[in-house]
Amino acid sequence: MKLDACIKKITKYLASEIAQPLLVNVQNGDDLDRIVTHFSVDDNDIIDASEFCNKDELPRIETLLANISTEKKKCFLVGLTSFLRFYGEEEIKKYLVSIINMTISGHVVVMTYQCEKQLNFSDPRLSRSICLIDGDETSLPQIVFVSRELPVPSDECIVDGIEKVVKKIENSNEEKIFVITTKHKDTYPKSIYTIVDMSKAYEVIIGKDVVLSSLDETFGTSSQWDYLLTKMNSGKSFTEICDSEFGSHQSLEIAIPSYSGYSEQKKWLYYIALKLFGAKNNNCLSMAANNSKTYSQLIREVFRSILEKKHTDYDFNEFYQQRKSLLMAFGNPLNEVVDFCKVVLQKEEQAIYYLTDNTRQEKELIITLLEKYYQNTSKNEIEKILSLVYPDLYAYIRDYRYNVPLLDNYFSMYTYSKVINKVIPELEELMTQQARLREYNLILEPRTAKMDKIDKTDSQLYFMDAMGVEYLSYILAKCKEKELMANTTICCANLPSITSKNKEFVSDFETRGLLVNSIKELDEIKHHGTNDYDYRQRKQPIHIIRELEIIDETLDNIKLKLTQGNCEKAIMVSDHGASRLAVIHETENMWEMQSKGEHSGRCCPKTDADVKSEFATEEDGFWVIANYDRFKGGRKANVEVHGGATLEEVVVPIIEITKFAEDIEVSIIEKVITVSFRKKAAIRLFSKTKLQNVAVLIDGKYYDAKEQDNNMYLVDMPQLKKAKRYSVDVYASNNLIATGLSFEIKKESSQEKDLL
Repeated sequence: MKLDACIKKITKYLASEIAQPLLVNVQNGDDLDRIVTHFSVDDNDIIDASEFCNKDELPRIETLLANISTEKKKCFLVGLTSFLRFYGEEEIKKYLVSIINMTISGHVVVMTYQCEKQLNFSDPRLSRSICLIDGDETSLPQIVFVSRELPVPSDECIVDGIEKVVKKIENSNEEKIFVITTKHKDTYPKSIYTIVDMSKAYEVIIGKDVVLSSLDETFGTSSQWDYLLTKMNSGKSFTEICDSEFGSHQSLEIAIPSYSGYSEQKKWLYYIALKLFGAKNNNCLSMAANNSKTYSQLIREVFRSILEKKHTDYDFNEFYQQRKSLLMAFGNPLNEVVDFCKVVLQKEEQAIYYLTDNTRQEKELIITLLEKYYQNTSKNEIEKILSLVYPDLYAYIRDYRYNVPLLDNYFSMYTYSKVINKVIPELEELMTQQARLREYNLILEPRTAKMDKIDKTDSQLYFMDAMGVEYLSYILAKCKEKELMANTTICCANLPSITSKNKEFVSDFETRGLLVNSIKELDEIKHHGTNDYDYRQRKQPIHIIRELEIIDETLDNIKLKLTQGNCEKAIMVSDHGASRLAVIHETENMWEMQSKGEHSGRCCPKTDADVKSEFATEEDGFWVIANYDRFKGGRKANVEVHGGATLEEVVVPIIEITKFAEDIEVSIIEKVITVSFRKKAAIRLFSKTKLQNVAVLIDGKYYDAKEQDNNMYLVDMPQLKKAKRYSVDVYASNNLIATGLSFEIKKESSQEKDLL
């Protein structure tokens, strides 16, 4: 029936003597509104079924029906069938049959909503009391029951109490209506409506945004879901929230540098974002988020994610660096570090590849694994491993270029032996030879002679107690990082190699009124075995971790002094070195001296009754031992020893440190050179500023440059004969000052030979 025809039928009914209700069915809110508006005149009474509801309850149906049966006015009842839908199909039919057969005192038009099916009665005589209006059927909304304890979502269609929901159902086109109520879905098991319970913030959230529908409730606590719901109640979608909080939901990895400053709630929100969107440019972060079941597991999964890979995988290094950066951002929680250091041992000898230098615990384990599995591995292979997992230790173990074959050879083996905690046979042989020959006396000048030549103008002294030349490679690497320039002079200490005999340089600085900074920590570590460093308690050389840190901290201090203009130059000077290998050798010599050994048996006072050892030298009233033995009576050392005459004890550096000159600029003059049987390879370098001790590194080999006029440096390279392009790194006093330069070698053609 058309709407106009229906209105006419209603008008006729109201003027009639019929003592039964008229049921008018509409399919949408617009038609309902037109009819109600049309008849809201004169003394017609519009009765809303919600008037018979208590707070947050459905209507009292029997009271309502009793009321309309005795009502003498002309009245229109709206909303009843939409309430009855909560009770189900059978209840609607039951009450509609009751109403249509009711005898009433006046005239009642009952407006039903989308009940055409339920008004299809078997008795055809009832059709005269029914009016079915044609029209487009509006879809019934989903009803969402929201707990009163939850934040109210401001951007949704919301009613407070179930008694108010029908007006929204019949007068709007909402797809979803949120009802703040104490009711639950199971209160109305036969409801025609689709009802969703949201007694928890989680339930509200997954209903608000389809993006969140895949989330499991166990991913967060109730307070965390409450936090997210509060965020979403601002009207933003979850994607928009992520873009606002973390930069972009499509590149969540960009937020990692800020992670440590997030509140715990925001860190959880970041975890939820990762669960949904991953991190497209960070495989480690995506894997960890995918594997973790809760927010608290995320960091553990980052730690363990790398265990799923082999260290030989093509993408292992990239994944390793991603993970390392993530763990730094996450703060390397101690409990997770300890846990990982346990589980990584399942990798046995390969475990070292999975560790980083982020934490002390991992560094100690690296050193432990080197001793356990790598004592028979070549130094080159260990360098490759350390360059990835512990760059500072790699810098320490790398060869420093002394340009003195004895020192180059000895200290290359010494640092290697110290790291693997084993005196290798080749080093022991060389050490024993030098214990007899002591050739350093012929090669090196005393420190006093070298210090006299050092320009001390506007300088500060850094007295590095017990810092031998073994650390030079590390020091140069750190100077490069800190944009410092180091000029190193190698010399020898006085015997015995103890502080009281080797601090003559201090008074020179003090006399000149120059500041003296005394750095005693290295010596204290070597003597006293602090922080579990004691060799008697733990055999591995874990003390080297702190040794390197002390030097790094000192260089930071020097950088600060130079930058602030406190001085133009810092001069690091050591009194003596120390020997780790004399400790792990654990041998006493066979010669009995009248006096007991001092300084852990590395020297002892001389008496006329002593029988001289072939490995000892007499100096300043002491016998000084030059091999890895100790004189009888001397106590065993805790960590390292000094007082003797091994190279690591007596060869010491003087390091002049300045700010790296910003105007250093080096270029190769000859970009292409030709070689032949008679014509050897050579290039010339040009520097804008004057340089000292210039050398180049080409294909792993060093070539010294000869200084010429006008800041030119000639480099002869007779070994280079292959026609190809060569990459060149340039060093000045062992400082890397230019990298990535190149030149090309071509073979001299026969035509060129003829021209000659």
